[in-house]
Amino acid sequence: NNEPQINIRRIRKSQEGEYDPMDYIPSTEKDTNEMCKKLLGYIDTIDNKYIKKLLDEIFNKNKTVADNLKKHSAARTLHHGYLGGLLEHTLSVTDMCQYFAEHYPMIHRDLLITAALFHDMGKIQEISDFPMNDYTDDGQLLGHIYIGARCMENAAAQIPNFPPKLKNELVHCILAHHGKMEFGSPKVPAIMEAMALHMADNADAKLQTLTEVFTQAGDNMGWLGFNRMFESNLRKTSEE
Repeated sequence: NNEPQINIRRIRKSQEGEYDPMDYIPSTEKDTNEMCKKLLGYIDTIDNKYIKKLLDEIFNKNKTVADNLKKHSAARTLHHGYLGGLLEHTLSVTDMCQYFAEHYPMIHRDLLITAALFHDMGKIQEISDFPMNDYTDDGQLLGHIYIGARCMENAAAQIPNFPPKLKNELVHCILAHHGKMEFGSPKVPAIMEAMALHMADNADAKLQTLTEVFTQAGDNMGWLGFNRMFESNLRKTSEE
């Protein structure tokens, strides 16, 4: 039918050591070590001593967090659903929040950057490692928003004299980062930093989803059909 095809005459199950599992696992095209270095570099820019201590305990003293960031996806089927996707998404959101903090002086930068770095940490517990990359029991029962908020609260509680109001604001940013209750947020943004985090998270998620949709479309420059997530018929931008 004028289509490429393959005829298989013999097949056997490969043995361990005959293949590289990474050849069969979708992964980020970016350098995870460089992304992790840049992400951790944000900690050095924090001025608030309580927040800096919090981030140091979570990211620098707990090496498993950085390792999990490198190997985890940010989603099962939507945006950044590949190895290193969680790290790529977290860094992108943090970079956007840095931009917001520079352009809107009323924003509490240390609070926003910390919330951005931590907003999806619950996904490490919500989604299993590759090759499964599926929801765990905790993910099904609790979800990453609650898991992340609980971890943030517990981490702050371990730091002597951590200001209760600051802790609640950090937890609120985690709880509200999906923006609306119908999108899974237990709370809607009530402070400027929570709104900025939600906007950065939403922008990166949707723009990356569009990137993946158009990449899969290949050379197809026509209309791709109605997309439920965007509630629109989609196509690539003309190159002319």
